[in-house]
Amino acid sequence: MKKYFIIPFALLFLVSCEKEINIDLNQSNPRFVIEGNLSNVAGESNVKISKTINFDEIISNPSISGALVTITDNTLNQIDTLTETSAGIYFKPGITGLEGHTYTMMVNIGNEIFQAISTMPKSVNLDSLVQENLAGSGTGGGPGGSGGPGNPGKDRGSETSIQITPHYTDPSEFENYYQFVITRNDTLADDIFIRNDVGFNGSSSHLPLRVKADKGDVVTIDLQCIDKSVYNYFFGLNENINQSSATPANPTSNINNGALGYFKAHTSKKKTISIEY
Repeated sequence: MKKYFIIPFALLFLVSCEKEINIDLNQSNPRFVIEGNLSNVAGESNVKISKTINFDEIISNPSISGALVTITDNTLNQIDTLTETSAGIYFKPGITGLEGHTYTMMVNIGNEIFQAISTMPKSVNLDSLVQENLAGSGTGGGPGGSGGPGNPGKDRGSETSIQITPHYTDPSEFENYYQFVITRNDTLADDIFIRNDVGFNGSSSHLPLRVKADKGDVVTIDLQCIDKSVYNYFFGLNENINQSSATPANPTSNINNGALGYFKAHTSKKKTISIEY
């Protein structure tokens, strides 16, 4: 999610025909992009604000400075104001979320106000990570990540599609929605890994994630419990990324007033694995 754009324009990549089509791609109205993360782990909560760019521009989305950003614990009626620590990144040391509490993020940019609500679910423990195939074995596929089942093991360059299974037990007393955030050698992966507990509510999960990695890489998997609105946002975003026929549409954000992005109050459980040959 390093770049944002108005998604219907992405259809141009997907059309193949002989007739020349001339469309003005540079007249879209810029929109604010807000990525709000509130974690139950200290030091991992921040809000990033940027702005969309024209389709054919190669620069990064410009960061937005000077915003007023607050996160309110609606359960405790406690307001925290975040400070801009670098261009477009807002942070407050020590701020953490509490399981079961509902939070409101408010972003004031000039005369515009954007607001989103997210509830932090109960945490689910990540028991272990298991590497299912060896780097260089040429086997890949499996659920999760780009490419899908049945694709060859090699993706790009020397990278191998490694299947890593996060083992955890889904609680049976409520619906659960998960996001798996993957870091490879301290670099955040672009892939979107989300799941709900339909079909395995109250059971142990043994579904692998497909991760691009190679021998000696250190992969960290962060099991995040998210609420339904955030799950729906990433589900829609993932559908658009893998779009191949119908006209895509912007995923439904839980932020109001026309902003792109999300506000995610989430729990975090991390484990690290070294990729073996």
